Amino acid sequence: MVTGEPTIETKEIVAAIRDAPAPVVNTRYLADEFDTTIERMKNRLTELVEEGVLEHTEARNRGHLWWLSVETEMES
Repeated sequence: MVTGEPTIETKEIVAAIRDAPAPVVNTRYLADEFDTTIERMKNRLTELVEEGVLEHTEARNRGHLWWLSVETEMES
């Protein structure tokens, strides 16, 4: 993550995914939602996968898809 830029809060990312038109989103969608770079968003989303907040897959080397983990869904 770029030094000096504020961290995008977990709850904001979770809310953006819940409010998305589909339950699975790509990195660009969230980067656009938060007006940030794709690289910065991918790094933050990867952190959330490591924390168990999100699940992730790479779609045939064309992009990354993200969705809320079962645990995160159960917390709502």
